[in-house]
Amino acid sequence: MLNDFVTRTPSLESKKDQRDLQEVTQKILDAVANIAGSSLEQTSWLSRNLEVKAQPQVSLEDSDAEEDVCADAAAAASAMVSASAPSVYSVQALSLLAEVLASLLDMVYRSDEKEKAVPLVSRLLYYVFPYLRNHSAYNAPSFRAGAQLLSSLSGYAYTKRAWKKEVLDLFLDPAFFQMDTSCAHWKSIIDHLLTHEKTMFKDLMSMQSGSLKLFPSFEQKAMLLKRQAFAVFSGELDQYHLYLPLIQERLTDNLRVGQTPLVAAQMFLFFRVLLLRISPQHLTSLWPIMVSELIQAFIQLEDDLKEDEESLRNSNKINKTKVSVPDGNGPSMGEMPQSELIFYLSACKFLDTALSFPPDQMPLFQTYRWAFVPEVDTEGPALLAELEEGQQECTPHTVRILELLKLKYGEISSSDEITVKSGFPLLRQHSVSSLRQLMPFFRTLNCAFKAQSKPADAREPPLVGGPVTDSPRVLKQLEGCVESDFLEHLEC
Repeated sequence: MLNDFVTRTPSLESKKDQRDLQEVTQKILDAVANIAGSSLEQTSWLSRNLEVKAQPQVSLEDSDAEEDVCADAAAAASAMVSASAPSVYSVQALSLLAEVLASLLDMVYRSDEKEKAVPLVSRLLYYVFPYLRNHSAYNAPSFRAGAQLLSSLSGYAYTKRAWKKEVLDLFLDPAFFQMDTSCAHWKSIIDHLLTHEKTMFKDLMSMQSGSLKLFPSFEQKAMLLKRQAFAVFSGELDQYHLYLPLIQERLTDNLRVGQTPLVAAQMFLFFRVLLLRISPQHLTSLWPIMVSELIQAFIQLEDDLKEDEESLRNSNKINKTKVSVPDGNGPSMGEMPQSELIFYLSACKFLDTALSFPPDQMPLFQTYRWAFVPEVDTEGPALLAELEEGQQECTPHTVRILELLKLKYGEISSSDEITVKSGFPLLRQHSVSSLRQLMPFFRTLNCAFKAQSKPADAREPPLVGGPVTDSPRVLKQLEGCVESDFLEHLEC
C-alpha cells in the first residue's frame, strides 16, 4: 500500500510532509524487516549474530496450489503451513522487499537525501545476510529472495556502504557457488560491487591465493581463479578488456608454478568466459596460451589412455587369458580420478565453445582448428596405416583420442550419438563419471567439419555442418552452459 501511495502521489513540496513520509516509510519497513527475519534465531543468548532456523520454508503459492487439489490435501497443507508459519511469511516479506524496496527508497529520499536512507538499508540487510550465508537446500526460497533484494539495492551506488564488506566476504566464502537460479542475481550483485568500487576488480585480479584463509591450501588457487572468472563473467562485453594484460599475467602465473587438475579445469572455464566477454580483436595475445593449454591437455589425455591400454595388455600377458573389451555397461578397469575427469571435461568444453562460434566471430581460432578437428576424411586406410606406424603429427587430436577411447571402451551405441538436432554446443552435462561419456562428443567432431557432404560409413552420425546458423541462440546457450558450470550442489 505504501509503495502504491508513493508511486501515485506527486512529489511533496512541503519538507515537513517529506519528513513525515520518510518516518512512516522507516516504521513500515522496519516492521516488514522483522517479519522477514522471523525464520532467524540468535546463535546464543549473548550474541547478536543470527542464523537460519533449520526448518522447511514454504511459499504461499505452493500452499495455495495444494489447497486447490482436494479437501484432504488442503488440510495437510494447512497443517504444514501452521508448523512453519514464520518461514511462510518471512519468504513473502523478503520477496515483497525485493520487488519494491529499491524503487521505493529512491522515490521517498530525494537526490540530496540519499545518505539518510543508508542506516535504514543497513538495518534491513541485517536480516537478509544470514539467509545469504546459508546454502542449505531448505533455505533456497529465502536465499533466492534475499539475492533478488540485494541485487536491486546494490544497483544504487549510495547503498554500497551497507553491503560491500558483507558481499565481498560472501564472494570469498567457500560455499559461494552453492546456489541454483540465484546465480543471475549474484552476477548483478558482483557487477555492482566491481563497478561502484573502482579498484575492486584490479584488487581481485591481483589477489594471491595464499591470502584466502578460508580455503584448504590445495584448493586456494582453483577457488580464487573461479571467482576471478566469475567477476569477468558478471560484466558486459568488453567491460574489462583494458585489464587483459593483468588477466593474462594472472593466468600465466598459474601456468608457471604448475597446476593441479582442479586449477587447470578452472583455467579452461576462465578461457570460456573470455570468449564470451571479450571481443575477438582483443584476444589476439591470449590465443597462443589458450591453444597451447588445450593441446597439452589432449596430449595428457592421450598418454593416460595409452597407459591404460598398455596396463591392460601387460595384465593379459601375465594372466595368459583373453580379456574382452569393456562394453561400457559396467564399471571399467582403470577409470581415472574424478578430479582428472573434471579437468578433461573442462578442456573439451572449451574446445566445444570455440567451435560453437560462427567462424566470422572467432576468426583467429580458425587458424588453429585443424589441430583439433578433421576437415578431410580421416577414416581411410591411409590414416589407419599412419596411426599404426605412430605417424600422428598431422592427425587432429580428436581423431587420435577417439581411436584410443574405442580401444578402451569399444564402439558407442547409436543411442549415445549426438545428432544434428542437438546442435552446438555439444557438451551440456555438468559432470561425467567416465571418459566413455565423452565418446559421442569426439565422434561428432570427427565428422562435423569435414568438407564431404555425406559420411562414407553408414554408421557415422549425421553431419552437423558446423555451428553457422542461429548465432543468437548459440550464444545464449553458451551463456547458460558457462553459468551452470559455475554452480555447485546445495548443502543437504
